[in-house]
Amino acid sequence: MAMVIYDISFHPDVAGLWHVQVNGVPTENFETRIAAIAYAVQQSKLIGAQQGVQVLVSVEGADGIWREFESNAKRPVSGLL
Repeated sequence: MAMVIYDISFHPDVAGLWHVQVNGVPTENFETRIAAIAYAVQQSKLIGAQQGVQVLVSVEGADGIWREFESNAKRPVSGLL
């Protein structure tokens, strides 16, 4: 099964933008963290609809801990990574 992971950090870069990375590769930039997360969730739903693809959205919290969510973005996934 293929896995796609969208990463969104807690802090913006020096230009004040939040980056969305897909499997470690920067893809999109957003002016707000909320917009970056919304984009990642939307894209994860589209990709997750494909057979044989597992998609996670990994979001860094204010405490520095990264938490993975499935495309429904309702609760962290534990024990997958």
